[in-house]
Amino acid sequence: MSGLSESEGMGLPMSLSTLTQDLAHADSGLGFIYDLLDRLIDDAGWHDAAVVIDDVTLGRQVFRAGRRPASDWPLRPLVEMPAGLHTIPDHGDDELETVVTHLSAVALQLELLRHDASHDALTGLMNRRSFDDLLSQASSRSLRYGWPFGLALLDLDNFKIINDKHGHDGGDRVLRAIGSALRHSLRSGDIAARIGGDEFAIILANSQLETIDAIVARLRGALGGILQSSETGFSVGVALAPDEATDVNELYRLADERLYQAKRAR
Repeated sequence: MSGLSESEGMGLPMSLSTLTQDLAHADSGLGFIYDLLDRLIDDAGWHDAAVVIDDVTLGRQVFRAGRRPASDWPLRPLVEMPAGLHTIPDHGDDELETVVTHLSAVALQLELLRHDASHDALTGLMNRRSFDDLLSQASSRSLRYGWPFGLALLDLDNFKIINDKHGHDGGDRVLRAIGSALRHSLRSGDIAARIGGDEFAIILANSQLETIDAIVARLRGALGGILQSSETGFSVGVALAPDEATDVNELYRLADERLYQAKRAR
C-alpha cells in the first residue's frame, strides 16, 4: 500500500493538506506512518528516520523507517528517546517534527478505531460483520480458483450453567480464555470470530477434511482444560468449500446442521 501521493515541496515532502488526504484514504494507519518515514528519507537524503509517540491514550509507540527494529538506534534505543521525529542526521525542523508526530498519532488512533470496529471487544476475535466479509471473499476465490477451505462453527454446550453459577463476569472470563486459545491454536492463515454470545466461527484456509480434523483435535486439546473446569464443553460443525458448496448461506447451513447433529450426539 502506498499511503502517500506525489507532490512538490521543500522541507515537507508534500503539503499538509495532501498528507491529511492521504491519511484519510490509507488502507492502514500503520502503513501510512511507515510510508511517510520512508518518503521523508528519500526526499531529504537522510540515513534513517523514526517517530516516537508518547500519548496518554495510545501509550508509548515507536516507528522506524523500513520497519526496522527500534533497539539498535545509535547512541541509545528509540524507546528511551523523547516524543518526536528523530533523524540521522538531525533534521533541525520544528515544523516538520510537529506535523509528522501529530499525523502519526492520528494514524495510529485511526488504526485502533478500525481494529475496534472489526473485532469483538470481549474476546479480541473478529466480529460477525467482518468475518462474513472475509468469508464472502474466501468463497469467491474458492468458486473462481477452486481453492479449498473449511467453515467451522463452534458452539459452547450448556454455557448457561457458567452464567448461572458464576455470574456474567465468570462467563466473560471463559469467553476471553476461549478467544485467546483460538488465536494461539489456529494457523496464521486461519480466521476466528465470535459471531454470537457463545458461538464462534472459523475459516480454515487451504484445508481439506484431513487437515480440518487435525485442527479440530488440536482445538479440543486447547479448549478442553478451560471448559472442563467450567463444567461445559463445545460442539463443532464443518462445511467444505468448494467440494460441498461455495455459497456463503449454504456453507453456514451445512456447518450449522452438523453442529447440532454433534450436540445431539453428546
